[in-house]
Amino acid sequence: MPVVTVDWWKGNDRRKRADLVDEVTTTVARIAGCPREAVTVLVRDVEQDHWGRGGVLADAPAEDPALRPSGAEPAAAGAR
Repeated sequence: MPVVTVDWWKGNDRRKRADLVDEVTTTVARIAGCPREAVTVLVRDVEQDHWGRGGVLADAPAEDPALRPSGAEPAAAGAR
């Protein structure tokens, strides 16, 4: 009985969440060789100010060096 947790940014609508659960369920059931009913998918919406990458919060503008901690490189374009 596989359990999959997906963390993604808050703001996706119910349709996208339903599509995600359906697609993940189908893939996991196929690979695990179990019925779809055995697959549980947890979707957690995370605020961008609670998500960091490369030492920078996701809601910080990449071009604002004042919001980056010392030593952190600016995020590459499209890296978010």
